[in-house]
Amino acid sequence: MRDIDFWVTAIFAAYRHLPRAVRACRQTSASLAESGFYCEDTLALVNKLIECNARAESYINAKVLADEALSKLPLKYAQLLSLRARGDMTMEEIAAKLGYSKRSAFRWFAEGIKKAACVLKAEGYDEEWFSSRYSKDVLIGNYYQQAKKGADVFCRAGNSCDRKKFKVKLEDAVAAGLLLKESRVASIACCD
Repeated sequence: MRDIDFWVTAIFAAYRHLPRAVRACRQTSASLAESGFYCEDTLALVNKLIECNARAESYINAKVLADEALSKLPLKYAQLLSLRARGDMTMEEIAAKLGYSKRSAFRWFAEGIKKAACVLKAEGYDEEWFSSRYSKDVLIGNYYQQAKKGADVFCRAGNSCDRKKFKVKLEDAVAAGLLLKESRVASIACCD
């Protein structure tokens, strides 16, 4: 796989978490803003607010990119990627639902990732663009790293590997001061 394929895989793997991640960022921003009345270091607070809002914007952009790529793909690829990105079905279940063999579904899914990468690259979103925006991100960056290692980043919703991975990354984000423990971001750690 090319590097951009790993980034596109990461975007689609994070897809189902993006709305909750945006809400978490907004809740964190609101909590930070409220605490600002009692803060001595206003500049640090403003920088955290800017960073949190930028993170929410990057998650919204990731969702828009995934949706744009899906809209430009042939139907069989778009269906496979869309169903897999939602995370509530295994590839076997998706293949059965769409009337494909398991082998064909896996092959077309891999081709779909590559075609989505080509669509986004043609629009100007190359490896460098993704890396500059998401390489240090606790959600998409983690999916990218896992995809490069060959891990199945499309764990089925509710699977323990998913919860464990995101609990660790959520704790990293809290420790880095990017999210507040008090905000209701724990929903990111669990799948629907």
